[in-house]
Amino acid sequence: MSDQVEKVVLPGPNRKQIIFIALFIVLGVGFISLLWHGLGTDPNKVPSAFLGKRAQEFKAGWLQGKEHLGEPKPEGFSSEDFKGRPLILNFWASWCYSCRSEARDFEAFWQKYKDRGIAVVGIAIQDTPTAALEFARTYGKTYILGLDSEDGKAAIDYGVTGVPETFFIDRQGILIHKEAGPVSTELLAHYADLLLK
Repeated sequence: MSDQVEKVVLPGPNRKQIIFIALFIVLGVGFISLLWHGLGTDPNKVPSAFLGKRAQEFKAGWLQGKEHLGEPKPEGFSSEDFKGRPLILNFWASWCYSCRSEARDFEAFWQKYKDRGIAVVGIAIQDTPTAALEFARTYGKTYILGLDSEDGKAAIDYGVTGVPETFFIDRQGILIHKEAGPVSTELLAHYADLLLK
């Protein structure tokens, strides 16, 4: 009887297997990097495609604030009414929880800046006049408020994906900033000062 143990030689990975493993590792690292980047990105900070370009025209039916326009039209207001003035345009809704957190800040800002030539306009979307006006009364809003058309044309033209969204438009009608999510008096003041330069 022989004491020799027979050696079994196992075949190593072939070239195709090595390429497959390397590709799997590269794709895995790429996928993890993509996830890591996505987790660090605020989904509310999606920039507008219109930044640095002429702001879209808009129309809205009246809710309140006719006294803030020299010659208001009975049916509503439009972007034409604010030509040559810096404009802060806010899309909101009475059913929007985040809109509540910015409502008093908007009004405080308006009270501080209304005599400096800046226009503040809120357009309620997917809302009813009754609910929107009740919201305005609850939060003491006194600036110009309107209601988007039933087909939501103003919000669609501005690329609004959720409320609140606020657009800062200079005297030349150029969109300089879009803020998705609620704003603060500090943020409003910062962009208002830029608009008023």
